[in-house]
Amino acid sequence: MTTRGSVAVIGGGIAGMTAAYRLQQRGWAATVFETRDRVGGRMWSLRKGDFLMDAGMSAYLGTYREAIRLIDELGLTPQMSDILAIGATMREGKRHHFDYNRPVSTALSTSILSWPSKLKALRLGLDTFRNRASLGYSDYTKLAEIDVETVGEYCKRALNAELHNYVGRPLVSGTWAADDDNTSIALLFWTIRNMLAPSVYNLDEGVMALPVALGRHVDLRLSAPVEHVADTGRGVEVTSRGRTETFDGAVIATTAEPALAMYPQMDANTRALYSTVRYRKLGNIAIGYDTRPGDPATYYLPTPYEDADTVAVIADHNKAPCRAPEGKSLFTVLLSHDYLERSANLSDEDVLDYAAERARAYYGIAPGRMEQFNVVRWPESVPNLDKGRFRLIADYTQKLDRKARVQFASDLDRIPGCNGALVSGEEAAVRLAQALEALPARPRAAA
Repeated sequence: MTTRGSVAVIGGGIAGMTAAYRLQQRGWAATVFETRDRVGGRMWSLRKGDFLMDAGMSAYLGTYREAIRLIDELGLTPQMSDILAIGATMREGKRHHFDYNRPVSTALSTSILSWPSKLKALRLGLDTFRNRASLGYSDYTKLAEIDVETVGEYCKRALNAELHNYVGRPLVSGTWAADDDNTSIALLFWTIRNMLAPSVYNLDEGVMALPVALGRHVDLRLSAPVEHVADTGRGVEVTSRGRTETFDGAVIATTAEPALAMYPQMDANTRALYSTVRYRKLGNIAIGYDTRPGDPATYYLPTPYEDADTVAVIADHNKAPCRAPEGKSLFTVLLSHDYLERSANLSDEDVLDYAAERARAYYGIAPGRMEQFNVVRWPESVPNLDKGRFRLIADYTQKLDRKARVQFASDLDRIPGCNGALVSGEEAAVRLAQALEALPARPRAAA
């Protein structure tokens, strides 16, 4: 085949894999360099015995339109499940369930909030509705306008202590592993609009099936860390494992620190965004048992007001098919940034024991036999969207150098997570392709 030329994509997470796939579609031979021995980044699935564990990202939401469209494009729809979600939390030892298919009746009947707080919550719903048009993945100009206070500041000003402790705090903690005192109110509005969805979607082969499918369409180099990237003016040199190759262009799709280290020529606009990011740590502990509790909750979102260590407890057997055999259970316990900071010197066995205790506390499972487990401590799980971050992202987007031979993709320039990173990868691919296609054509050999 005859191609337009060659491009390098550094980073095999969902942003990089999507960028490479879209560039390949436009006629550019894409080579992906990935440090790990697998693709997917924080989208990682692995099988242990009878259990299929999602060790990073847990599910696709119905609002992940771009991700679901790509799943369909790649022919993965037959293995896509759609499960009705039931959320849950606890207050002072009592369990409270939320059926997102009946949000109004559930909100009215729940006893977790007093009636004065339920009436006060109308303010939160109204503010979210007012900003609904800007609660997407691509344009953060409007969100930047409301990015003037933290979740904690907003709750104390516009709501009350009960809503702060049992709505605001668990929503930003349970979905973003975030601290309400260091998180923009814009993220809370976005979370209510997009993440409290009635269904969770997943793939029978795990969340990782999407980046794996993308990898089948590109030249994929695993265990290939990149040490240096240089724009020579005539092409882009990429050095990996001591070998330097030249490409027409490149997309850097890594987290902030390696991107800053490998590309000293990074422009001031991108450097301002990447050098100021703060990541949250996250513990992901999966535990497979030989028994299954009767609790129908898809997940529990604890409030940091009562349990600062636990971000969420997910019942994977209620989340998607193929995660655990009938009669057995699989739980994923997400442990907080602060807990990981305190437990840095603890062994994986100690962390596992603590996670098992948290699963018992929320789901009330009988002491069954633990058959399998997996412990992952992510040092960089989610970029923190503190007050002012949306304004920085909006400013960064407006100043992007769309003609550069080196473009960037990540979840640093938008809402974090799978769909945000995927959209970032698609947009970076378009920018790079347009920049390269505007250059004078060079003769290419037909292969």
